[in-house]
Amino acid sequence: MRKALCTELPDKVGKSVEIPQAEANHLISVLRLKPEDTIEVLDGNGKTAQATLFYKGKSLFAELTSEPTGSADLQSYPLHLSLAVLKGEAMEWVVEKAVELGVRTLTPFQSEFSVVDLRKKGPEAFQERWQKIADQALKQCGRQSRMTIQMPTTFENILLKKTQLIWLDETLAYTREMDQWKRHYLPEIADEILKNPIQEEPELMIGPEGGFSPNEKNRLMQPSKKEIKRAHAGAAILRAETAALFGISVFTCKMTK
Repeated sequence: MRKALCTELPDKVGKSVEIPQAEANHLISVLRLKPEDTIEVLDGNGKTAQATLFYKGKSLFAELTSEPTGSADLQSYPLHLSLAVLKGEAMEWVVEKAVELGVRTLTPFQSEFSVVDLRKKGPEAFQERWQKIADQALKQCGRQSRMTIQMPTTFENILLKKTQLIWLDETLAYTREMDQWKRHYLPEIADEILKNPIQEEPELMIGPEGGFSPNEKNRLMQPSKKEIKRAHAGAAILRAETAALFGISVFTCKMTK
C-alpha cells in the first residue's frame, strides 16, 4: 500500500489530515493516485492508519478509515550515527541505508578532510535534502519511526556532547599485535558497551574519505570526562560509506539479540 508521511494523525476514524505538499506531489504526480484511492498515513513516531484521499480546494487530504495504531518499531534501534559529510551520492546512500538498518538519529559533521563545503548552499539546505531522502527510505522499507537528521555541525561540537562515543580508526587495522587488535575490534567494543551501557543511545562516529586528520585523532585520544572508545573494522581499509554500514550493522545486530 502507498504511504504518506504526515506531521500528526487524527485520533478517530472519519477525521482527516492534510497531506504535506511534497508528499501530495509524490502521490499524485509520481504514483498517479487519485481521489478515493486508499493509502497508509504515518506520523513518523510509530502511529499508522489507513485513509482515503480527497481534495479540499487545491489541497490534498486523507480521511482515516481505520483507527490509528502504534506498536514497537522493530526496525528502529537506539543508535546515533555521527557521520562526516561525504561527497554527493555516497552521503545520500548512507542516509538511506541508515534508515533501513534502524539508526534513530544521524548527525552530519564537517571534518578537516571533508571535501563538501556546506557554506555554498547553507547547512539548512543540506539537512532538508537528507531528511527528505531519509523519509522516502522510511516509507519504502516499512519502518514506522522517522530517522532524525540533525543540523550539520562541526567535529568539535561532536566532542562537546555528553555521550558515549565510539570512533572508527582505520590505522588500527595494520597492527600485528593480536591482543591489541581484538581489544579494539568494533564487535568486541559493541559487546562491552551494550552489556554495560552508561546511556541509552551509544554514538558511532565515522570520519570522511581519507579518515580523520592527525589533529582530530589526537583530540579523540586525549583524556576526557566522557566515554570515548577507539575501534577498527577489521584488517581491510574500508571506504567511509562501507565503514558506516559495517558499524551500524554490528550494533543493530547485537541489539536484536
